[in-house]
Amino acid sequence: MGLDLSMTSTGYSVVDNKENVILSGKIETKKDKFESEDERINYIVDEIKNIIKKYENKIELVGIENQFISSRTATIMVLRKLLGAVCRMVYKECSIKTVYLAPTTVKKIITGSGRAKKDEVAKYIQENCIDIGEYSDKTGKKKTSDIYDAIGIAIAVGREAEC
Repeated sequence: MGLDLSMTSTGYSVVDNKENVILSGKIETKKDKFESEDERINYIVDEIKNIIKKYENKIELVGIENQFISSRTATIMVLRKLLGAVCRMVYKECSIKTVYLAPTTVKKIITGSGRAKKDEVAKYIQENCIDIGEYSDKTGKKKTSDIYDAIGIAIAVGREAEC
């Protein structure tokens, strides 16, 4: 399983050993729909847990991107809280090992270069695994970057586990 954690649009994917995408999507949350940050975090964690429970016999590892970039310290702190909550649930409640990968590691494993652009990873996924539409990093319903990132993380974790 691959996760691209975000408070607004968490990408997720379940990929098998042959890099076939079994499931992919995103968990979208809007700040104004929740009474607190903690309620929002718990919603995201519960949604991930439901996916794991549905595919529990197929998920051996959960890969999570381990680098959050923001000029705002508050944003980084919230994402770290989300990361901690997800990691605790995955390990403690689901007994699945978590692997943390930097974006450059994912890019290197998928394309051969840690300096590859995110859309190059998406292009590899489109051509070799699944095409979920044009790569888009823009906010909205057509945003696909979170899903492509999650698929890339899942593939990278699987390849790294084989080594």
